[in-house]
Amino acid sequence: MEHKRIVPLDGGYNCRDLGGYRASDGRRIKWGRLYRSGSLSYLSAKDQVEFVRRRVTVDCDLRSRNEQHNYPDKLWPGARQIDAHFYSESGQEEAEAEEAWRKGRKKLPHLPSYLGVIYQQNMLAPRTHEVMRLIFAEMLDLPEGEALLYHCSMGKDRTGMVSVMVLMALGLDDREIMRDYLLSRENPRTINEADIDDQLGRQIAKMNETQVSQTAFYGITETIRQMWGGFAGYFESLGFEPGDLDRLRDKFLE
Repeated sequence: MEHKRIVPLDGGYNCRDLGGYRASDGRRIKWGRLYRSGSLSYLSAKDQVEFVRRRVTVDCDLRSRNEQHNYPDKLWPGARQIDAHFYSESGQEEAEAEEAWRKGRKKLPHLPSYLGVIYQQNMLAPRTHEVMRLIFAEMLDLPEGEALLYHCSMGKDRTGMVSVMVLMALGLDDREIMRDYLLSRENPRTINEADIDDQLGRQIAKMNETQVSQTAFYGITETIRQMWGGFAGYFESLGFEPGDLDRLRDKFLE
């Protein structure tokens, strides 16, 4: 059976199947189990039927609460939406993120990249840990024959960060992960769902206009290695048991 990475949608954007990428142990990610995407706010009825056909039952929305409110996802039958807003928002989340960055930034290399620095900051933020714990827990609980999707507005930055961590979790090496990360260069269109009247919205809008790069990519992978000694240490820091990582890989690799 021939599989295609790009999921063609009438009203969707930058939707891709993560299947087929090879892990370091020689296994490959199963097709039809994990999807990454841009905005789902403009899906057609045909698009919704396509997600039903693919048995996508979990929709992890990485966008800010403002984006979720102003541009709600058009859900399809059987789908369960999860608020997985990726960036720290006002109040305690922002205070925790600033404190974590203050404590951890000296341990990280300087990156000459706007996105790279933003990625470093978010890798240290407690909110990011909460979101990744949530997504990995959903992956571990996902019934056989069903699929999980995560998305932001463009499917580039927040979705790209989550994809790097998901692919690291599944045991892919940097070169294979970067193949997926840099595919977003082929989708240069900008979808502005951010509220530019607030600081977070302006940051999101700027990131949407900034091209992904290898330097930005290392803002994720090297932060994990410098701060947690590798992905296994990061995964355990999220509260999972050591055997859960093997269980995750057995579930999504073949």
